[in-house]
Amino acid sequence: MKKIVTHSFLVAGAALMLVGFGGTTTQAAQITTYQHKSSKVKWHKGTPKNVRGKFKTKHYGADLMMETKIRAKSTWFWGSGMPIQKGYNVHYKKTGHNHYVIRYDAHASGMFKGGKKLTMSVNKVGKNIKVFGYSNVFYKY
Repeated sequence: MKKIVTHSFLVAGAALMLVGFGGTTTQAAQITTYQHKSSKVKWHKGTPKNVRGKFKTKHYGADLMMETKIRAKSTWFWGSGMPIQKGYNVHYKKTGHNHYVIRYDAHASGMFKGGKKLTMSVNKVGKNIKVFGYSNVFYKY
């Protein structure tokens, strides 16, 4: 009797583990499929025309602000108290309606380490832009 009860618990535990792994496998397959679809979007040289310009935020916090300039073949970003980030070798891809991912290379400057293929996600909202990672709206000036 003791062997039968122990055996049934082992079978039930194994069945639960298989169901758990099956759910994880399905989730991983869905994530892979999503990434695969978005990777089909082609990278274009330069920056998209409708997000080019000079933008800055309103003053926030302890009188802090940020500015960005998006040009045809370069980007420029500055936040209060931080070093300027100048992007070159710029590419972009459109990921949705008025939503772009801009990829660029940048040299080290002060605390900013620089790097290759850095990304910035930009959403055009009217005349303004919203840079993901920041809660502030950048207003055109």
